[in-house]
Amino acid sequence: MKKLAVAALSAACILSAAVFGGCDSGEATVNYKLSEDGTHYIVSGVTGNLRALTRYDVPSTYCEEEGGQALPVTEIGNDAFMNCTRLSEVTIPDTVTRIGGRAFARCALEYVTIPESVITIDFCAFGDNSYLKEITVPESVEFLGELAFYRCTSLKTAVVKANIEMLGYRTFFNSAYSHAQTLYINSMLEKVYLPSTLKKIHVSALAGNKITDIYFAGSEEQWNQMYFYDVVKKVVDGQETEETEERKYDKKYVMGAAQVHFNSEF
Repeated sequence: MKKLAVAALSAACILSAAVFGGCDSGEATVNYKLSEDGTHYIVSGVTGNLRALTRYDVPSTYCEEEGGQALPVTEIGNDAFMNCTRLSEVTIPDTVTRIGGRAFARCALEYVTIPESVITIDFCAFGDNSYLKEITVPESVEFLGELAFYRCTSLKTAVVKANIEMLGYRTFFNSAYSHAQTLYINSMLEKVYLPSTLKKIHVSALAGNKITDIYFAGSEEQWNQMYFYDVVKKVVDGQETEETEERKYDKKYVMGAAQVHFNSEF
């Protein structure tokens, strides 16, 4: 299988090794695999020195063998770039329709453009990107997974245009526990833009942020019909059962003093 490699060792790194007695060296190799039906390629992972990968352009097409047939790259697979802790720039082509679970978790992305071709963003896809400053989830997205932007503590603005009815568990969650096990807030997220298609938001989806303004694409009537929820075990005769049910929460209880703006354009 053909692979794409990124060189890692530099003169500065060599000097660092001489002074401090150690250094990351070697290459990071981005791997691809052919889909089961043989119609497209999937970014399957990075091997070698993950810290060598500082920027990467995902190609729109890929060919496993020189002179072979080039096929579109339509998926960034589960865990593909996870733990590439120096990856600060990535280009995603408009052939990609799915960004897999934890695909960019624990990277160093500051900005990333998600193309209008993407339909699925899976579980924790961009989780723990502590340098990410802003994000736009395009209208093409029909599935936005739980914890998709979990603990992106530098995030200032989140624009969700996605065609979704639910903002799920810890989508933009930013609370954490200190060593003393007390809950604290470590987030810059103040402004959130939400689509008119939303029917419900999990109570943890926006928790732990300093949100001052929510810009809603729909009307005040649509907002009033939308609700915050949690999934809890059903209680029968004072005893918890294995069955679950939705519990609804008052918006003010969840949102605090955040101001809601209706019919907002993104």
